[in-house]
Formats: sequence, C-alpha cells, structure tokens
Amino acid sequence: MATESATAELTPLEYVARADKELAFGKRQKAAGYLWKAIEATFIGLAKERELDCGDLFKVAKTLEAETTLQKNYPSYGGGLSAGETLREHADSAALEGYQLGVHYDAARKFIVKRHGELE
Repeated sequence: MATESATAELTPLEYVARADKELAFGKRQKAAGYLWKAIEATFIGLAKERELDCGDLFKVAKTLEAETTLQKNYPSYGGGLSAGETLREHADSAALEGYQLGVHYDAARKFIVKRHGELE
C-alpha cells in the first residue's frame, strides 16, 4: 500500500485509531500506513509550530531533540520518527516480520500518545 502525504484530513490520534482498527482486522500494511501518517502529521505540526522546514523530518527531529531535555522513559523525537519511517516502508512493501512490526508499531504508537494524549 503506498502511503499518501499527511494532510489535515485526520488528527494524529484519529490516524492511530484507524491504525489500531486495521491491525485488529489483520491488515498489517494498512495499519502501518496509518500509523506512519500519524507520525508524519505530528512532525509536520511540530515543525510548523516552530517555523522549521517540513521538508526534512529527520532534521526537524534532530532540532527538537537539541532544544529539549527528554524525560526518563519518554521516546525521543528521532526514535519516534525512525519507527514511523520503518512502518512507512512496511506499508509500501510488507518488509517486516510480525514481531518486527510489533516493536516498531508499539514504539510509534507510544510516541504519538505521549505527544497527543490518550485515545478516547
């Protein structure tokens, strides 16, 4: 499944809810694509808030990490983006085994929920 660029269609938490639903139905690639969109939308939002260029999300993550001191057990910006990128690759080519998908899915989901709050 090719992913589309993140738009204002859904909030990051709405993307997470869709990802969880797709995963529950066994649609792993589609779930990975939605979770990637949640990560992408989060970083684009963070970049816009700080007037950073949205074209290089890894540069955004690096800049944000340099600006902040992360709390213990709080996922890093780079780690969240990296997990999301891996999910994007899985959405495009089914590159991950089940356990690998679980690790990256959980890391990306944890990052989104920590940034935006719990799902309703």
